[in-house]
Amino acid sequence: MFRFVPVFLLVIGALIFNVSTQDRPETGGWKLRRGSKEWSIEFGYAPMQPTFFSGKKEYDTDGRQFALGSFRWGRVIGTTKGVTYEYLFETMPIAMALSNEVTDPSPSANKDSDKSKYTVRQNTYGAAIHPAGFRFVFLPARRIKPYVQTSAGFIFTRKPVPVPQSPNYNFSGDFGGGIMYSVDSRHTVNFGYRYFHISNMNIGEINPGYNANIFYVGYSSFYK
Repeated sequence: MFRFVPVFLLVIGALIFNVSTQDRPETGGWKLRRGSKEWSIEFGYAPMQPTFFSGKKEYDTDGRQFALGSFRWGRVIGTTKGVTYEYLFETMPIAMALSNEVTDPSPSANKDSDKSKYTVRQNTYGAAIHPAGFRFVFLPARRIKPYVQTSAGFIFTRKPVPVPQSPNYNFSGDFGGGIMYSVDSRHTVNFGYRYFHISNMNIGEINPGYNANIFYVGYSSFYK
């Protein structure tokens, strides 16, 4: 299913080309202006098994998905050579590792001294915070604005992710991009992709890592 990611990026590229070749300037007041602040909400889902960015399957991650719900605050810093850059602070009260591998809590699984040998699949709830985020918006005066963005922070889960030997606390980061469609001068609908990485940075027994290919939709409101 990883093959759908290049198709998604190809569609974004086609939109960039189409919009960039328009000679008529937009007159709807859709430009992102320096000093503007942003509040946004976003919902995303990774329908496929986690993989490395190359498409190679990760260690023992068959059948897993990931769901994400977040709130984001941002501030437009400025524009240089037609590219608007923005600082982002994101909180994710919903970070669900679906079909996560956890230690089997049943009494029959604990009869052996090596408890980690017995595992089951359960949905694991978590929350994350990304205080370091940046977005680069191309064609900021157009109604359709392509962008790329990246962020980094921490994720906390009720049970270890992605394997029982991992801790409940991990580092997380992502990068990706998408398009912003201006509904009016202050509001946009956003569609995009983010490659969401989870790693314990070797503070756990093992560090298998977890990479979710998340497709999302969001809504932003800009204000002074």
